[in-house]
Amino acid sequence: MNENISEFISEKNIVLNLGASSQLDAIQKLARVLEKNGYIDNVLDFQKDVLEREKASTTGIGNEMAIPHSKSEHVRQTTMLLAKNDVGLEWNSLDGSSVKCIFLMAVSLKDKGDEHLKMLATLSGELMDDDFVRAIKKADSKKEILKILQKKGK
Repeated sequence: MNENISEFISEKNIVLNLGASSQLDAIQKLARVLEKNGYIDNVLDFQKDVLEREKASTTGIGNEMAIPHSKSEHVRQTTMLLAKNDVGLEWNSLDGSSVKCIFLMAVSLKDKGDEHLKMLATLSGELMDDDFVRAIKKADSKKEILKILQKKGK
């Protein structure tokens, strides 16, 4: 697969200090970032879509990582957002760990085919790489994160 995550995440969709106090707070803050950046048209409805997906099964995949996602009519353009939170958030993670790193995928219903599945598969593959996960956790600037994302895909 020649895809890499940097194709889906722009610098404006990286949040270094989210400042969230809960899973709900994180999803609300991330939805506002996506609205501000022009990717979604309705914060509340998009949040509901993400939370509905979360009810189906947790997106807390372990190792302090979560990959919440939604295919929603409120997404204007498919994108991914990466946020880091200083405080670990309860996310019902598979390994019981709290979450400090969130990759939120917002997928437009207008997307034909399986773009969101490619995004999810690419991200899942990256998150199985311990060096990648360590580098993302350690990174403290948007430029550094983008460099890690771009390097990984090569």
